[in-house]
Amino acid sequence: MVLTEIPLNCSKIDKFQVLYYLLSMGVIKFGTDGWRARMGREFSFKNVRIFTQAYFNYLKKRYPGKELKIIVNYDTRFLSRQFASETTKMLSLFGVKTYFSIRDAPLPAISLGTINYRCCGAINFTASYNKPVFNGIKVFNHNGAPALPSETNQIEKEVEKVQHDFHFKPQYANKELIESIDVRSPYIDYIENIIDFNLIRDSGVVIAVDNLYGASREYLDYVLSKNDIEIESIHNFPYSSFGAVIPSCNSENLRELSELVCEKKADIGVATDIDGDRFGIVNAKGKYINANMIVPPLIEYLITIRKMEGGIVKSVSTTDYIQRVANYYFRKVYTTPVGFKYVADMLSKRKTFIGVESSNGASLNKGITIKDGILFNLLVTEMLAYYKLDMDKILKNFSIKFSKLYNQEISVRINESRKKKFLNLLKHRDYHVNGLKPKEILFDDGIKFIFQKSWLLLRESGTNHLIRIYAESPLKQRTTELIKMGRQLIE
Repeated sequence: MVLTEIPLNCSKIDKFQVLYYLLSMGVIKFGTDGWRARMGREFSFKNVRIFTQAYFNYLKKRYPGKELKIIVNYDTRFLSRQFASETTKMLSLFGVKTYFSIRDAPLPAISLGTINYRCCGAINFTASYNKPVFNGIKVFNHNGAPALPSETNQIEKEVEKVQHDFHFKPQYANKELIESIDVRSPYIDYIENIIDFNLIRDSGVVIAVDNLYGASREYLDYVLSKNDIEIESIHNFPYSSFGAVIPSCNSENLRELSELVCEKKADIGVATDIDGDRFGIVNAKGKYINANMIVPPLIEYLITIRKMEGGIVKSVSTTDYIQRVANYYFRKVYTTPVGFKYVADMLSKRKTFIGVESSNGASLNKGITIKDGILFNLLVTEMLAYYKLDMDKILKNFSIKFSKLYNQEISVRINESRKKKFLNLLKHRDYHVNGLKPKEILFDDGIKFIFQKSWLLLRESGTNHLIRIYAESPLKQRTTELIKMGRQLIE
């Protein structure tokens, strides 16, 4: 460790953050959505090699005597392809049949490829929506779904065994065990079997597409153009520093898409994050629509118009609008902790047709159970084309039918005091929050207070060093008060 990497004015830095930094140096830990770390520090070629050795050791134990086959993929970040190439080389030296994506690819295409090639799993080099200085690894299991903690915990144990005495001897790859593959064509076929492109085209809807310099370029824009649908696209080339934006589908990072929608008088703007698993929607006025608002009416569309059968999976932080729709149409709702690995696991175990999380991720149970930003952008566009209404009208009609809900989320940086108070919250089982006694308290992921017509959730992020606070109620002011109340509980 180079001590000068820590700023000299340590007195201005919270001691807890410094301790956390020191403990995390060189450690490979999987959080809510994979392992992410700063390049040149924790995320290095050495640690990638350690991970690869550990992952191979895990696979040998998990699949004894079986031919090991793995897909390796990467996003458009700086060095992602080089990291992926190094892992591919090592796996080939270990005797693993390795399929290497011919170019950066979105995660849903890799998920489908994992199933099509009957692989034991897949390794994806991506840090999702994090800043350009970060990189990361997401691991898929043989179902093409995100690996569960029971699986990543085993990989971490293998890391602990090899990291202290690890020494990599450079060797040439075994090219006979490496095959470059095209995952785009099968995925485009998969999409075209789900989406009604004729309906979208015949409606005359104009679409603006923002690829955010990510892996969805020549996927989302391509499939629309292929079906003779008018589009305007931006950021449709790889750019490892992402220009002036972060590759995340939120209002701040989609400002250029909003401007494009207004300039071109488009009916809808759609975007995906860098690895293609999250979606972003902008209405005809250039206003960003979050997932908690747009997914519930989409679920109603899929039930009533597309006649999709089965229940619904949602994470604990996702809007209760979904529960209202489910109750109205007599559908079962299954709730999971935050993290799409839990949603995907429930999709595979129950008779369900859709899985949703609040952070712009959703999946149809149509063969691959991973969140798919490309597919859900297209489903929302199809819904718009079917109703022949602008987005505001669709949302207004929905809120009248199911009563308006306001949801909000903030993130608070963890320090020693907040961490202690949060842990104390989890120890108790009886609360009065600002004089109100909750109807129910859930501890499935953090702590969730359920009141008569509202709820408040506090949970520790598994990806970033944050405590996330969520709230929802029928009144905007009440939701704001709940968020403030949640912050006071840990301040």
